[in-house]
Amino acid sequence: MTNIRANSVSQIDDGTPSAQGSITIENVSKSYGETEVLSNVSLSIGSGSFVTLLGPSGCGKTTLLRLIAGFIEPSRGQISIDGQNVNGIPTQKRPIGMVFQNLALFPHFTVYENIAYGLKLRQISSKEIEFRVGQFIELVGLQGLGERRIAQLSGGQKQRVALARSLVLEPSILLLDEPLSALDLQLRKQLQFSLKDIQKVLKTTFVFVTHDQEEATLMSDQVVVMSAGEVQQIGSPQSIYERPETLFVSKFIGEVNELAGTVRTIKGDMLEIDTAIGLISLPKSTAHGLVAVEGAPCVVCLRPEKLMTLPTGSSAAAGRISFDGVVEDRLALGPMIRNTVRCKNLKLISLTMTGNDANSLHTGDHCSVQFDAENVQLFSPLTGDLALAFGERE
Repeated sequence: MTNIRANSVSQIDDGTPSAQGSITIENVSKSYGETEVLSNVSLSIGSGSFVTLLGPSGCGKTTLLRLIAGFIEPSRGQISIDGQNVNGIPTQKRPIGMVFQNLALFPHFTVYENIAYGLKLRQISSKEIEFRVGQFIELVGLQGLGERRIAQLSGGQKQRVALARSLVLEPSILLLDEPLSALDLQLRKQLQFSLKDIQKVLKTTFVFVTHDQEEATLMSDQVVVMSAGEVQQIGSPQSIYERPETLFVSKFIGEVNELAGTVRTIKGDMLEIDTAIGLISLPKSTAHGLVAVEGAPCVVCLRPEKLMTLPTGSSAAAGRISFDGVVEDRLALGPMIRNTVRCKNLKLISLTMTGNDANSLHTGDHCSVQFDAENVQLFSPLTGDLALAFGERE
């Protein structure tokens, strides 16, 4: 791969050199009339990181991206880039590039002319333009396509042109607003890996917007999960999946078994919870100091891969919780089997590795459903906040 400068010196308004690509958002809100679309958002994005704003449609993620870009201004709060307050500074004076969902390429230009356009506006010399455009054509995998018109390109090639056009200006921050959403699944996956590889080479700060959980977890160093204009959780893809801090995050990231429950008793070191499948006993000592109250409602959450479906009569290891059930459905998913199990009046989903005891079960068989107490998470159904967490937390 051609040697490309990892990061160029960025400038804001007065030409003073600054650090590269850090973003600080402090207590930012955005309202349109009486409607508040962002509420008191605070987060820090480190230089050279790949951060994804993740959430359902209407959660405020694109609004936050537009605030960073300077297309709109916050109603309250402050946005800083490289330690400098950029409130009121126009988009063209911020050290950012942007890839839009609709790409906004010039259809009558060639690939080369599209990528070179911004450099020409900056009055860069023809020799330097030729050198830099050549670098980025190679970086995004468009070798030999420089003279093609945009109409002659595939969807994936057009995405690469849009990416190169932004990156050739060497911004310290690149903002990407769902740029892969219109592509078919296979091409989308290819470009996800390409984007991550390019980001590692350039060490540019990427802020990526998507509603696709798999896309976010595959590409990101950090994920910002948003809902209804608020940040629900910030963390690594692994931490938000394994240790969600709110009921929304638990349900939005991946699949989860959800059981309504009530704290029945607190006896010494044990906590007993009534659920639709029966009484669950959990060690109070793993509650990390959070208080449980007898009679309080709660929501029990279990990831499918933490739920074991075994033949009836299988012994449970010490500390493991076990219930009887009936296999209602089995679906092969490559190396995994997805079991739908009915325990009393509740359906539970488990994911089991193919092989061993998993192959001895069939639809209609009675079975044993087992899980470890450390994999249980409890949330308040009233606030959605983490009520109790069992196991290690970051």
